[in-house]
Amino acid sequence: MAAKEILTIQLGEFSNVLGALWWNMQDVSPVSANKSDIVDNENEQRVFFREGKSNKVSINPRLLAVDLKGPMDFPIQNQEFDLSSQDTSPHKIDLIPGDHAPSLCEQISSIQLASSEFESNDFHEWKALFNNKLHPKSLNTLNNIQSVSALGTFNLFSQGMACLEKEDNLEYMENQIRFFVEESDYFQGFNMLFDADNGFGGAASKLLQLIQQEYSTKTTFTIPLFPAHSMCESARRVERLTNLGLVVETLFEDSSMFSPVSLDPFWCSTNSRKFSGLQNLKPTSIYQAGAVIATALDTIFFPLHAKKGYLHSLSDFVKKLTSDGRKAVGMSCAIPLWNRISNLESLNSAFLEVTSLTPCVENFRDCWTQQLVWRGLPNLSDFQSLVEFWSRTQWKHTTTFNCVFSTPSSLVKPYPEFFLDSPNLVEDSTWNPSKIGPNFCTFGGLHNSVSLGHSLRNLHTELSKIERTSLQKFLSSGMEQDDLLENRNRIISYAELYEES
Repeated sequence: MAAKEILTIQLGEFSNVLGALWWNMQDVSPVSANKSDIVDNENEQRVFFREGKSNKVSINPRLLAVDLKGPMDFPIQNQEFDLSSQDTSPHKIDLIPGDHAPSLCEQISSIQLASSEFESNDFHEWKALFNNKLHPKSLNTLNNIQSVSALGTFNLFSQGMACLEKEDNLEYMENQIRFFVEESDYFQGFNMLFDADNGFGGAASKLLQLIQQEYSTKTTFTIPLFPAHSMCESARRVERLTNLGLVVETLFEDSSMFSPVSLDPFWCSTNSRKFSGLQNLKPTSIYQAGAVIATALDTIFFPLHAKKGYLHSLSDFVKKLTSDGRKAVGMSCAIPLWNRISNLESLNSAFLEVTSLTPCVENFRDCWTQQLVWRGLPNLSDFQSLVEFWSRTQWKHTTTFNCVFSTPSSLVKPYPEFFLDSPNLVEDSTWNPSKIGPNFCTFGGLHNSVSLGHSLRNLHTELSKIERTSLQKFLSSGMEQDDLLENRNRIISYAELYEES
């Protein structure tokens, strides 16, 4: 079956940090629970990766990354690089150790996954995280389009819109997108990750309008991201909330489906995200938070490029999860989900580890439809039957699509070392982790749920508390007060789509 290509667009520092870690996880050799059962058919790499145009074996990400910074000093690749020869790079990990391999904990401990320069948010550039070589058209800065130095900060939705307002500037981005689309044989659509609490939300909005005009038959799955902040002054909180309201309106109008993601409480004081298996996680580190979300996406996106059983087109992926205008879906994950599941009781226990990544949503008990992805589990047919029965008992009135894969997620440099402290990284008597190297089981879910309506109503409540005097920056940048008031009304209308009736 021919691969159906997807172009990934990343806008903003957090999205690019997260994206770099996610791309690293794609570029590994898949293995299964048993060393004798090497997985060579579950992953169709050409969906997300482009192939070189010469006789050399070469691939690189089908990616359009946009940043605010310059100059571009990252080593890029014009067309090809040879993957056929043995890679001696220190970034490569042997994923299939021999019979006398050390235990999982010992092997992972011996790998220098992270570097201290990444532990703060001040590392030089997100490109330093990348293990992949990129095509020159993959790397773009807003300075290439329009200088933003005069803006001082890039915190407003309207500033991002202004960067792409001029026809020449928008044409530049259109040409970058067209390059990747036209070289594809069966192009199906876009995945877009963007920082939604600053000017990149506006830039993403303008790009979505462009995509809607030029590629109206293609599907767009967008993931607005919100970096966590340990402290946020009142004025900045107003900016973030107002940006979010404008972003939500854009996504309901111009995307096919979207899922807001953050480890930040943001507008809900009870929404702090904690992972029992990642006790030393620092949510305010864009490096560590990016790794958690990248792992969730590595699981959730897997059905889009899996060869066997679940090869979904992006449009089918979206149609299954959206209906009646409900384009916002929630996201959840369990990291790591270790292989101790053999019956309904153990499955119920494992599901207690699932954490929501969607702001202001604590659980997804009231769903219309959902897709659950389980990775790294042996005995696929038995486990598939188990989760099908379990999901029917858990959600009697919910349409649930379960996707089960033997390919696990993989620890790839420079993955944060906080993972090493996970209590779930232990030897298992029924499945010897030493045979698969530094890999781990994961769960990821997308949910069309009543909870999204509650989240949108809470957002409207917080937006309604903002006084006109606090919106002067937006008004000075060219936005009208009536537009901001209308935006609040639209948020309520979107929330009403999720009424239980």
